[in-house]
Amino acid sequence: MVKKIHNLKIGLKLYILVGIALIGMLLIGGMSFMLMGSLNEKASDISTSWLPSVDTGRNMTATISNIRLNELGYLTALTDEVAESSLQYLEQEKQEMSSLLSQYAEMIDEDEEDFYENAMNLWTQYDEADTRLMDLGKKGKTREARSILEGECTELYNSLNSALDEIVAYNLDGSDEETASSESLYRNSMLLEGAIMLVIIIIGIFFSFIIIRAIRVPVAEIENAAARMAKGDLDIEISYTSRDELGMLSDQVRELIRKLQTIIDDENKFLAQMASGDFTVNSVCEEEYTGGFQPLLLSFQAIADKLNHTMLQINQSSVQVAGSSEQVSSGAQALSQGAAEQASSVEELVASINEISDRVKQNAEYAQQASQMADSVGAEMNTSNQQMQEVIQAMNDISSCSGEIGKIIKTIEDIAFQTNILALNAAVEAARAGAAGKGFAVVADEVRNLAGKSAEASQNTAALIENTLKAVEHGTQIVDETAKSLIETVDGAKEVTNLVSQISEASNNQAEAIAQVTIGIDQISNVVQTNSATAQESAAASEELSGQSQLMKELVGRFRLRA
Repeated sequence: MVKKIHNLKIGLKLYILVGIALIGMLLIGGMSFMLMGSLNEKASDISTSWLPSVDTGRNMTATISNIRLNELGYLTALTDEVAESSLQYLEQEKQEMSSLLSQYAEMIDEDEEDFYENAMNLWTQYDEADTRLMDLGKKGKTREARSILEGECTELYNSLNSALDEIVAYNLDGSDEETASSESLYRNSMLLEGAIMLVIIIIGIFFSFIIIRAIRVPVAEIENAAARMAKGDLDIEISYTSRDELGMLSDQVRELIRKLQTIIDDENKFLAQMASGDFTVNSVCEEEYTGGFQPLLLSFQAIADKLNHTMLQINQSSVQVAGSSEQVSSGAQALSQGAAEQASSVEELVASINEISDRVKQNAEYAQQASQMADSVGAEMNTSNQQMQEVIQAMNDISSCSGEIGKIIKTIEDIAFQTNILALNAAVEAARAGAAGKGFAVVADEVRNLAGKSAEASQNTAALIENTLKAVEHGTQIVDETAKSLIETVDGAKEVTNLVSQISEASNNQAEAIAQVTIGIDQISNVVQTNSATAQESAAASEELSGQSQLMKELVGRFRLRA
């Protein structure tokens, strides 16, 4: 059996374990459902039959007691209202008793029919006695009614209570028996389920041990083999054999180890022959290079072919290098001589450029001085221009004052004219006055003479002011023209200053450019000298190259090459 399980597929082995677990779960589940069904049935009997019968019996006992109390209350009532109330309660309790008996009749089984019939007969007799008792009470025969209550009704009451107690006791006993049966069924079911679980666990452990061992052992062996292969150890033996997936995997790993050993041996031989200088080597087991190993064989063959081709080219190149190295040597000598001549020419050129640089620097200094002088002249001309503007303003002020003086002279002429008129009027009045106005006539003559002199003086002053205004206007025109000339001179000075500044800046830029040219020529001189030395070294190296090419040709001749 163990061998059969050993050869099963891994999936089938796992299915067996899952099947055992499912069967155990089904058995336990089925037992649980059966137990639950039985317990539910017994619990239903207890809750729907036994316990309701007990409650009904106890309710009937309480109801018959209430009937007895209402009967006694009816017979002992002192008022009609109390009697009527007791009678109503009595009727309600009797109806309740009949209803309880009907309910009990629906819940009884065959064994309870005798109890039910006995209780029903006793209640019927008690009901008849109660009816007679009520009739006597209604007729006022209280003594006879009490006699029935204390005699016949008491006996029937006691018998009915005994019958109801038997009903209650019977149902309590039945409920206890059902409870005990349920507990016994529960215990037996739990024991049976425990036994089934134990058997399933034992079977599961047995099969689990077999299946886990059948999986763990080959996996561990294959894992060990893979770890040793990862470290480069191919001297591995895998002993596991089976028809399952792990057995197939073991066969494939064994085949992989064999193939790797064969390919590695072939590669070692391949590389050993190439290391000895034999590039005509070929693989002796090309059929083993399948799948992902095929590019490896092609790569080794390509390496051999490329090295063979490279060696052939090196052989051919060594011959060409030997011939070309002599030409390089002669060319290097000629280059060295030409570089020496270039170096002397460059030195002369450097001296000339240095002299030009000095002159350009001197011109730049002169231009800087001229720029400073032009700036000074421009500042002085700006000052003269400002002073000329002040003169123009003064001339304008003089012209304005002359206009005001002309207005004053005009006023004086008007006063002299009015004074002359007044003097004439005074002379006329003095002539009219006769001798009394002679003195006044003299004064009028003096006033008229003074007015004439004032008018003459004002005319002379007006003529003088007019000439002055013309002179001021002419001077103003001359000053304006002078100011314009000064402004143009200032602008020209500014342009001269700008031009001198530009010349100075251009001279500085030329000096810097010549300095850069000097540096570049120095570098060229250094490069020419370096080229001269390099040319001499190249001549020596070409001679050495010719010797090395001969040596290379001898070394390549030691290899075996394909044509």
